[in-house]
Amino acid sequence: MLMRIAALKRGLALLFLWLLIVPAAEARDIYVRLSQAASFAIASDGNMTLSGGGKTLALGRSASLSVKGGGVTVGKSSLPLPVRITSTGLLRFNGRQYRGAFLVTQKAGLLNVLDVELYLRGVLPAEVGADWPAEALRAQAIISRTYALRQSLDRAKRGYDVVDTVSDQVYKGAGVETAKTDQAVSSTAQLVLAYGKELAFTPFHSDSGGYTASNADVWGTEIPYLTGVAEPIAYTSPVSSWSAKIPRGTLEKAVAKAAGGSSIAPITEARVSEVDKGGRAVRLTFVGAKGTKTVKSSQFRLAVGAKLLKSTMLTPSASASASPRAAVSQPRAASVQAPKPAGGQSGGLTLAEGKQLTEMTAKGVFTTLEIIDMLSHPEKKRTYYNLGLKRQGKTPSATPAPAPAEKSKVPVTPMPAPAGRSGFTIARSGDNFLFYGRGWGHGVGLSQWGARTLAKNGWTAERILTYYYPGTTVRRYQ
Repeated sequence: MLMRIAALKRGLALLFLWLLIVPAAEARDIYVRLSQAASFAIASDGNMTLSGGGKTLALGRSASLSVKGGGVTVGKSSLPLPVRITSTGLLRFNGRQYRGAFLVTQKAGLLNVLDVELYLRGVLPAEVGADWPAEALRAQAIISRTYALRQSLDRAKRGYDVVDTVSDQVYKGAGVETAKTDQAVSSTAQLVLAYGKELAFTPFHSDSGGYTASNADVWGTEIPYLTGVAEPIAYTSPVSSWSAKIPRGTLEKAVAKAAGGSSIAPITEARVSEVDKGGRAVRLTFVGAKGTKTVKSSQFRLAVGAKLLKSTMLTPSASASASPRAAVSQPRAASVQAPKPAGGQSGGLTLAEGKQLTEMTAKGVFTTLEIIDMLSHPEKKRTYYNLGLKRQGKTPSATPAPAPAEKSKVPVTPMPAPAGRSGFTIARSGDNFLFYGRGWGHGVGLSQWGARTLAKNGWTAERILTYYYPGTTVRRYQ
């Protein structure tokens, strides 16, 4: 009897241990919100099954679902939410393929639920260039994994972990996977960035413009490992320098929004009134007929549009914007001018082709870096249009595909301190305000183009990460 009791206790102990392990494995699933639409169509390479409320429906290879009143309707059948959709093949939604399962909930809408390692295979090629150095890809895999797992800690509050856009990190599903980015994911499996015993907060951006930003200046919270660092090696990117012409009306609406709704229009002057240790604008002051308003530059950037005002690393002029990258030689422009496009064209495209290019971009045909390159160089629209047609299995016109963005040799030299200074006035041209700057993104954490440069110069992923997030360590997630 005593032996039976002992064996029973051992069995219960093993069962208890198993129950502990299974939730830990489940915690590594990532819930990605794909849509909050009331109705949507899904498809698959295999046969789909919908289950929920104790019922199971065979969906075949395509189905249209409608969500209303706490339930989901498929044809003449209705099931209570939440429902789960699985398939013997890859799932499809909105022109993209997905691993894992779909989950439909009342709170969050349509979700893609899959293991974090599978999720990362659809993140890396969308966030960075698949042909980038291996250590830069490994660094991205570690911080993207860390970011997603940290977000999952608040799943109950939101009903999901991340969205599939730049609001979190870009995720395009199984259709963008490459062997090289898959290798970066598998070679860093379960590795995360930690600060003490906690998962680190690992925001990242495209290009810092020379010096990363403080988390406190952008999002208001002091974080010891996110106070801003200088780029140690000079580099170029498609957004090394930029300019934005902002009409006064647009600027006035953005200032009012950033200031909590109060307007001082008409605005006659805008100036950088405070910069951080790296020369990045922290606050902007606007002078108008109804007074003066000072707002955080990061809030103004979001209010006016992050694609328009690419960063808060502002400079007094276009020449100052370009100066930190002067060590990188650029080819001299040819003396013969290229023919101008015919009327009704943009970037060498007809209006119909331009519409097709926009549709291809929305479908995720291009990577984030390719989109940045296209936005920075409108003259490349024709070549990207042809590349998009080719990727969709269509016949492109007889023009070459675009060369990968930024192939110049990277000099191993420290990046000079930014030229920004407190107090300069934003230039004006008539009723337009002229902003000049460097880099793209909020500026906090890792600079993707900076990491690429460091990897090309022999830095390991761990060294890259502990530089951009000083005081953190790379460890295995449990």
